[in-house]
Amino acid sequence: MSDFNAFVSPEYPVLHSLVAEDETPETVPEGFAALSLGLLVNGIPSFLATVPVATEDVERITHSLNSGDVRVAVVGMSVDQKDVLEVEAGPDEPWKTSVPLLETSGDAEGENQLPAAFLSLVCRDGRRIGVARIVAKQGSASPEEVARFVLKQIARGVQIPDLAQAG
Repeated sequence: MSDFNAFVSPEYPVLHSLVAEDETPETVPEGFAALSLGLLVNGIPSFLATVPVATEDVERITHSLNSGDVRVAVVGMSVDQKDVLEVEAGPDEPWKTSVPLLETSGDAEGENQLPAAFLSLVCRDGRRIGVARIVAKQGSASPEEVARFVLKQIARGVQIPDLAQAG
């Protein structure tokens, strides 16, 4: 197994909102709640993603989020192009649509591999919450370059859904 370089941000205040399954059953799978996450970057709210949370984990996760500021950890990895193309979701599954594709220049070096950045929030108590996967459309950048780029954009207040236009 390869070693991965993780890049970690300074601390940010975290914003979160929880929508329980019984409040909007058409958008939340059975046994889950939808947790929307954002950061206060330079005093301005910046949306990250909406992720599913198992109902039995909601209390522990919200306790972690309420324990203080969080850091954003970004890990650069290569992903199989086929796996990215198979990720399709409708408007009722917002957590599957938080996979914007970044434009990069040049041709893909690895025919089936694309560089990607995996984001998670690291709570003060050490809990990690997976947030999003951002995949470059072409493989000319290294996974570490994509991860650093994503972290810099977050520090500028660019929202995850807008990263496709940030490149």
